[in-house]
Amino acid sequence: MNQKIFVSIMIFVFGLIPTVVAQQSVSGVVSEALGPLPGVNIIVKGTQNGATTDFDGKYTLENVAEDAILIFSYIGFLTTEIPVNGQTIIDITLQEDAAALDEIVVVGYGTQSKREVTGAISQIKSKDIAQIVNANPTTALQGKLAGVQVETAGGSPSSTANVFVRGVSSLTNSFPLYVVDGTVVDDISFLNPKDITSLQVLKDATSAAIYGTRAANGVIIVSTNRGKKNSTPTVNLDIRGGINTQTKKLDLLNGPEYIQFLNQRRINDGFAGDIVDPGINTDFQDLTLNSGAIQDFGFNISGGNEDSSYFFSTNYYNEEGVVISEDFQRINARLNSQFKIGKFKIEESFGFNERTFTQNQSFGNQGPTVPIINPTNPNNLGGFEAVDGDTFGVGGTNKYANALLLDDENTERNLLGNINVSYDIIDGLEAKINLGVNYVNIYRNTFLPTFFQSNTDATNNINEANDLTEVRGEVLSTNIEPTLNYKKTFGIHGIDVLIGGARQEVDSNALAVYAQGLPSNDITNIANFADQVENTGGGRFLSRLFSYYARVNYKLNNRYLFTGIIRRDATSRFSSSDGLNTGVFPSFSLGWIVDEESFWPEDAIVSSLKLRGGYGELGSQNIGDYVYQSVLNPASNVSFASNSSQGFAITSLVSDDISFETSKTINFGADLTLLDRSITLSLDYFSRDNDDVLLAVDIPATTGSSNPVIQNAASINNKGFEFEANYSYDTDSDFKFDVGINFATIRNELTSAPNPILGPIINEEQTRVNRYEEGQPLGFFFGFETDGIYNSQAEIDNDPFLANDPDRRALLQPGDFRRVDINNDGRIDNTDRTDLGDPTPDFTYGINFSGTYKKFDFGLFFNGVQGNEIYNVTKFFGVFFADDNKFGLVRDAFTPQNPNTNIPRVTNLDPAGNQLPSDFFVEDGSFFRLKTLEIGYNLTDIINSDLVKNGRVFFNMQNVFVITNYSGYDPEIGSTSGAQADADSGFFGFRGVTNPIFGRGLDVRAQPRPRTFIMGVQFSF
Repeated sequence: MNQKIFVSIMIFVFGLIPTVVAQQSVSGVVSEALGPLPGVNIIVKGTQNGATTDFDGKYTLENVAEDAILIFSYIGFLTTEIPVNGQTIIDITLQEDAAALDEIVVVGYGTQSKREVTGAISQIKSKDIAQIVNANPTTALQGKLAGVQVETAGGSPSSTANVFVRGVSSLTNSFPLYVVDGTVVDDISFLNPKDITSLQVLKDATSAAIYGTRAANGVIIVSTNRGKKNSTPTVNLDIRGGINTQTKKLDLLNGPEYIQFLNQRRINDGFAGDIVDPGINTDFQDLTLNSGAIQDFGFNISGGNEDSSYFFSTNYYNEEGVVISEDFQRINARLNSQFKIGKFKIEESFGFNERTFTQNQSFGNQGPTVPIINPTNPNNLGGFEAVDGDTFGVGGTNKYANALLLDDENTERNLLGNINVSYDIIDGLEAKINLGVNYVNIYRNTFLPTFFQSNTDATNNINEANDLTEVRGEVLSTNIEPTLNYKKTFGIHGIDVLIGGARQEVDSNALAVYAQGLPSNDITNIANFADQVENTGGGRFLSRLFSYYARVNYKLNNRYLFTGIIRRDATSRFSSSDGLNTGVFPSFSLGWIVDEESFWPEDAIVSSLKLRGGYGELGSQNIGDYVYQSVLNPASNVSFASNSSQGFAITSLVSDDISFETSKTINFGADLTLLDRSITLSLDYFSRDNDDVLLAVDIPATTGSSNPVIQNAASINNKGFEFEANYSYDTDSDFKFDVGINFATIRNELTSAPNPILGPIINEEQTRVNRYEEGQPLGFFFGFETDGIYNSQAEIDNDPFLANDPDRRALLQPGDFRRVDINNDGRIDNTDRTDLGDPTPDFTYGINFSGTYKKFDFGLFFNGVQGNEIYNVTKFFGVFFADDNKFGLVRDAFTPQNPNTNIPRVTNLDPAGNQLPSDFFVEDGSFFRLKTLEIGYNLTDIINSDLVKNGRVFFNMQNVFVITNYSGYDPEIGSTSGAQADADSGFFGFRGVTNPIFGRGLDVRAQPRPRTFIMGVQFSF
């Protein structure tokens, strides 16, 4: 088993044996099915005399009575008792305990028996990860673990995945720390899921504190395959192919309906409804959405002997999105090994990844293309058509054309390397050094050729000079971590002490160049065309982190547990006289294995019970580099005598005393098993207070700067309850199965802030709807509550809330929203805006069901969320936006002939402000989804070949169905990280980037999530 590689070579001798019985020495070898088993505990029953097997599975016990009984125990195997009966050599092969498999968990800088863990740790098995066929392995976490929420921006193959462990706890960066084979990385999207053997999530401060300031939002530890010792060379081949299909189409207007809509809108705004139907009816949604192929091919080779093991893999993955111009390709290669030379043990892990992808930047930009134009026009430069505003009185762009014209190519390369060298100094004392490096290279080329589609909206429908942006960047991260670990058992006392240090450096640089008007559309490289360069940008950033840490695990009588951790971090990201700002972060936890007590009945329904609790403090340094430094920019010229010189001024003020955010967490939990360990349960309650939260605070204009200043100025609280359960049915019958359930409910609140914080702009009208305000949940939607619409002029005239507001009454017409007087002051104004809901679910859950029947295997995975709201920005574009096509619900919009409706009148002028944020755009985001269905069949007996050890064919289906009331493409939407049209980045093809934490719950025309069908075969040779 994989956990053997973590066991040190130890021999322990305990106590004394009474001399009234003849004494002798007993030795032997303890094995498992694959070979010798190191780290097995052997104890003489009824005494404290014991030993532990060495790396070769050997042990020796002195002073053993001839009639004694030896107890052999090891995590993951059945405890076995063997009578000595005068034997001097006792060899034994332990049998795996199906109920205790995977009980070794990876913690910070080591491993630990799950039974002795006192913190909150959840894990995913490799088979659950391998079921997910996706460009981003992070999605394997989705719905699988209590308290871990994964939000993706949509169905694009290149979509990022935002992971939140126990809620949002920071306003700068609330994402967890990722550690792959001991090396810190920004995310794990570059990994091949088939290389992953285990994925552990450290959720509370007690378990994560060993990582210090980087772990305030939790830690995700990924271990990749290293092969097995004492195993013959094995080749595993995995071939998969399939297709992405669309799951839903929105109800949009056709050509004649759109003309009718335009005329009605003109009439409502006081114009003549005289637009003539051109007789064109193009379904741009059908042109934009299609099916896409998936290819996933890979193989690996592994093996080992008594002192070493190895693993090599390579994989190719290609996925076409369901939206045109979306394509993703990933290539992976990995070489891992481990070997032992005397007292030295060396482990290496090297992985290479290249991802190339294209993106459809037009799909999420405003609304769908109007149906009253042809998609193409060979007479136009570029070959496409756009709407004629002079004829139809409406603008907009041909997004189908823009998606095909725009060439947006992205390439990312990732090289991850890790070397771990350990040395057994003396019995129980191990020295280790871990060296890690992560190099990331990024290249992006975005090109738009010259074209003409129409005179309307010249910015978007005419491109007289082509545009090209090139971006190059690289990031080099290195870490060095020496540790010293002492692990020993003294009778009823067991200690495990770790001390260590860490040095991490991140050196990054980027260069962006924007050029316009290159000599030819065939030239997509800026080199040698400096005269066409319009803008440049970039920079270099360097950060360092120096740390010291210590951890003590202590157990008494194998039932009373204590863990204490302290870490000191010094970072360059905050100002200090010596260039490093220092923080110290302690934590401790206690555990009680109740079933080890003498009073615990052996035949109890509750087979085992562990109670645990802890308190810990963590820091966060998740801000950019150099934010404590003021910025000088060119200003007015300065005159010296008769000469004029360029002047500079400080245009960005800073607070030089900013420091770590601090997180204080309490956690209480229980782990128990029922019915002879066939049922496992885990429960946790936590409360986390984040103080000194960093955020941008507005400052008076009299300071001479209009930019906000980063300060430690807010506090956030997250509290919640988590539950995980698993039932395993494993008998001698042909049918075996496992059922797993997880559930979590989390509440968050901004407990203090100097002023309300607004989310990103969502449209050209500069509208913002997300709001962060003291005493409210994070990112709640802020706007007007409505009570239907005014169905007649009489209702407007008789509305008592308008009696004191004649100006607003004059703006209203039948068909406008009836707003609610929230503050009961007798009038309707901006003070009546209120909380309309928030994107945080009331609870999340997942259900996993897997099993086998004879040669068949199957798996079902359901996940869902309940009680979150979505602000449907797409609905704004589909009802109120001046341009583009509209949703079918406007067919039922108010008109004098259709007064009995709740859909407001269509209007472009909108004097009453119907398009302002209100509950009309807020929808319930709850859903229940069958995320994965897989059925497999074992082909080994059919193949009947000495060459093939195992064979399997399987069918996999993802996003099988979803039950929801949400009207958009899919309720599972993530954070909006791209700013809207107002945020000009200065580089073509790039929107201004916004913090994704502030855009949660906004559906800004997110790409539809596909339904995926996969067929695959797997062989082992």
